[in-house]
Parts: sequence; structure tokens; C-alpha cells
Amino acid sequence: MDVIGKVILVYVALLPWMSWADQFHYNNVLIGDRAMGLGGAFTAVADDASGVFYNPAGLAFALSNDISGSANAFYKRRVVYKETIGDEDFTENSEGSMAPFFGGLQKLDNIYPGLVFAFGIYSIDSELKDQDDLIENPSLYIERFHRTVNIRASTTAFSGALAKRFGGGLSFGLGAAYLTADELVQEYQDALTMVNQGGVLVTTNGGTSAILRLLNQNIRQRLMVSALEVSLGVQWAFLGRLSIGANIKTRTVMSQEWENGQETTVGYVDNNYKVVKDEDIPSSAGAGLISRNVVEPDTINENPVGGWPSELRFGVAYFATTRLLLSMDAIRYGESKGDIPLYHRESVTNFAFGGEYYITPAVPVRLGLFQNNDARPEVKSGEVNQPDHIDYTGFSLFFAWVQPNSQISIGSVYQKGIGKAQKISSQPRMQDVEAISSTVAFSATHSF
Repeated sequence: MDVIGKVILVYVALLPWMSWADQFHYNNVLIGDRAMGLGGAFTAVADDASGVFYNPAGLAFALSNDISGSANAFYKRRVVYKETIGDEDFTENSEGSMAPFFGGLQKLDNIYPGLVFAFGIYSIDSELKDQDDLIENPSLYIERFHRTVNIRASTTAFSGALAKRFGGGLSFGLGAAYLTADELVQEYQDALTMVNQGGVLVTTNGGTSAILRLLNQNIRQRLMVSALEVSLGVQWAFLGRLSIGANIKTRTVMSQEWENGQETTVGYVDNNYKVVKDEDIPSSAGAGLISRNVVEPDTINENPVGGWPSELRFGVAYFATTRLLLSMDAIRYGESKGDIPLYHRESVTNFAFGGEYYITPAVPVRLGLFQNNDARPEVKSGEVNQPDHIDYTGFSLFFAWVQPNSQISIGSVYQKGIGKAQKISSQPRMQDVEAISSTVAFSATHSF
């Protein structure tokens, strides 16, 4: 890239950058004791408490009552935007811990034969980002650029389900859940860039003091959404080794609120931070005055994000032997559009594949391969101010220790993503994106 290209790029890169939490990927967090190890391919099995999420009909095939939970999961995410500032990459990191799932299952044969109840409290997504970037690069005409971002976000569910088994291999399940999403984004940036035209530094009339463009911006945004989810599942086990399952979820948004507040100050100063005169600045560089724009905090309550996407899951499981299980899921999510284009989500399909093999009667190993595709539109050439689009492929590996009345498992989930982004405001230039996410989780189940 030539010098002029770098100058133009840096100048525009310091316009408002927006950071957002992630409501656009549906497999950021895998839940459930066995399901985590199987990469989420659990719809045709779902025979523990996590069936309230994957398929309530599978609860009817549980062998015993149980209490299960993920004691803790530690996660790290890293997103790298290639050659964003001149030839330099820009990196965003987040990390934290959470308890992905806690639930229980209780057989109700004493009330009605074949009836099973289960409940679950689980986290569908969680993010904690604390970004602090300082860039000083005179060769790119950056006198100083300081940016801090704090993001706190979580999506949680409280659910319950009933399942009934009919005959030897057919079951139906009905579930309900209360979903909440809460995202808070706070971003501040302070930038001083040297004004230039055609690669030539602009100075004050008759002097050598460089003219600097000053930008200060403070942004605070918060999204809060609650919804009621109803799920209907069916599962059929046949031929002794095969099982198929399906689950459909519909969500009705009960409340949604989006708060937005911004303060932006722009001006031109000399090296002593004094406002320069109008005649000292070429007309193409802008007015030589301090300008300030304030967007007072405003709350939108009507339809900022639209509905919560519906979900259809279909799964197949093959119990090859008493030691080997193979499973596959296909999951389709609907689209959702509201008053704020930022939160528009397109329909998306993910696939998941899992395998479980008992190395010994007490030690199974579980492997999973899954997709975590982005519900945002593909970034198109020639357009500006488009959101990121990053598609992930994930792998899971878990080991468990199984006893007659308990099970403990530990393992990791790793995701790698590639995509496109426009981190620079009002410019059609796109950046390649590489992302990595890793989670280490521990879970335990007690049967009784």
C-alpha cells in the first residue's frame, strides 16, 4: 500500500468504531453433560436433563432420575481483523467463566406411567470484553489513538418440560422456557491524527506546527429482551439401534428495550492543542471549529430487534454397539428483523456430528464436530458500514468417568472462524477476519 493509501485509510479508521456483543451465533456455548462432548448432536438421544434444550421427548428414555450441572466453564475468544490500520492488524479479546447448565430429571410413574419431568437453567451465550488499545504511529500520521471498550452480555434460559413414552419406542415431549438477553456496550475513543492532503502534512499558515484532527467519542448502548419459548419434540427408537428425533421451538418476545446514548467532539488544533483558524485549514479538511454532537440516552420499547428466531432441530443416532454411539443433528434457525438494522438476523443452518466410545466400561471418550454459522448477512463488495460475518467450525473432546450412580466429565471445546468485516466506518474496504474461541468445562451428574 502506498503512502497516500495509508493516510486515507488511517484518517477514516478513526471515525466511530462500534463494538457489539454476539447475538448472531447460536453455538457459542454448548450445554449438557454428554451433549458438550458430542458437539451438540444430541436431538435423537436427549435422555438426560439437558433434553429440555435439545429435545424434550428424549427425556422419556432416561434410565433414572438425575441431577446434572456444568460446575464451571472457562472461555477465551480472540478476533483478528487483518490490516485494519494501515498494514497493522487489529485484535479484540474477551474471556471469562460461567456455569453453562444446571438441571434435574424426575420420573413421575407414580402419577402417570411413563411420564417424566425435567427442568434446566442454562446459559446460551456469555461475553465479557475489556479492551484497551493505544496506538502511536507518526509514520501513519497517528499522533495518538486511545480506545477502550467494555462489553457485558449474557443470554440465559429457565425451562421445564414433560415427556411421555408410548409403547416401546415412541415418545412426545412438551417444554416451555423463559429467555432473557442483556447486553451492555460502553466504548470510548480519543484520537489525534495529523491532517494531510495527498500525503503532504498540513501546517498552520506561516508556521511549522502540524494541524491535528481531534476526535473524542463516548458511546453507551444497552439491549434487554425477554421471550417465552414453547417447544414440541418427538423421538422414535426402532430396530434396536436407531433413533430419530425432532424438536421445534417458537419464541414470543414479551418485552424488548434498547437504550442508546452518544457524545462526539470533533475539532482541529495545533501542536499546543489550540483551535486553529478557519483559513489555516484547506476547505477539504473541514471547518476550523470545535463541533460537538450529543445523542441523549433514548430508550426504544416498541420493536427494536423484532422477534426471537424460531428453531427446528432434527437428529439421528445410531447405537452401533453397547460401547459405540454415533449421532448427527441439523438445526435450522429462522430470520428476525426489527427497527434496528444492526440486530437483523437471517435464517441459518448448522450441522453437528458426535461420537461416543467406551474405552473401558467406566471411561467413555466423546468427540464432536459442529458448525456455528453467522446469522448476519455476507459482507458485500462496494457497500459500507456492514456488520462482521464470521462462520465458525468447532471441535469438542471430553473424557468421562462413569460409576453406577454418578458421572464426571472434563474436556474442551475449540472453535475457529473466518470471515469478512468492515471495521472502518464509511469505507468500502473489507478486512479478512480470523477468530478463535476455546472453552474448558467440567460437569457432573448424579443419578438416583
